[in-house]
Amino acid sequence: MNCSAISATEELAAALLRGLTAELTLTPKPGLVDLWDNGSHADLSLPKMLASIDLLGIYFDQLIRALAGGASSAELIALGRAAEARMLTRLGTNTHKGAIFLGGLLLTGRFRAAGDGPESLRPAVAEVAEEIIAKLTPESSHGAAVRQSYQVGGILAEARAGFPCLFDVALPAWHASLALWEQPLQGSFAMLAALMQRVEDTTALHRCGPPGLERLRRDGRELELLLGRGEDPVGLLQRLNEEYRRLNLTMGGVADMLGLAFGYLDYLGEPVGNELEFAAGVGV
Repeated sequence: MNCSAISATEELAAALLRGLTAELTLTPKPGLVDLWDNGSHADLSLPKMLASIDLLGIYFDQLIRALAGGASSAELIALGRAAEARMLTRLGTNTHKGAIFLGGLLLTGRFRAAGDGPESLRPAVAEVAEEIIAKLTPESSHGAAVRQSYQVGGILAEARAGFPCLFDVALPAWHASLALWEQPLQGSFAMLAALMQRVEDTTALHRCGPPGLERLRRDGRELELLLGRGEDPVGLLQRLNEEYRRLNLTMGGVADMLGLAFGYLDYLGEPVGNELEFAAGVGV
């Protein structure tokens, strides 16, 4: 048993949970649940998403124990499926299904990798993804239907490539923004802008087809330009949220990758700085 690998994976798991909370509390976000509203999600709420993050913690703990015990790929897949079923049963919807998949791959990759940096993690994640995806049985999900209908790779292609949207898009946007403005909150929105332009978001495609994905690209570019001028993004984001709600447009893939980025930065000792206290009495 590699105790150092287990310890590092446990630390990353805790950071990922904090990162998902940071993504949730980043406000405002067009079409997504945040501290102000539920975006374009009639079936979601802030308390429900917080409860979902708690459920993710159960899965992460189970996954790490399984990795330490030498579990097979089939056993790891079963744990992920059980985590999805637990969320659906307890919360009535697939709140963090993407985070189960992405977080599970990153944690398994970290358990196998020689170090914390991208040069070690990226190939490890890509290797794990190939093993897992090869053993997945076909599913009748919205994401699977979108990938087939529009011939896009979505989350599976992202995983097989070792998370380019994390390492090549989100993290460079964060570091470039901090070098320029020295404001973590500005850096958080910079990551959001970059990911809107690059993530092959199957949720947006499912809701609004190719025009929805093009809308994300265009709005992400507008947000990036505004941030580059040092302007306050809140007004733009509020307007976009109203428009997304009217269009029923959202960007679950962007949210998943943003949470992953926040978690990885936290793990590396770069907390994003937009943690906010919740009002007393928040519950599902």
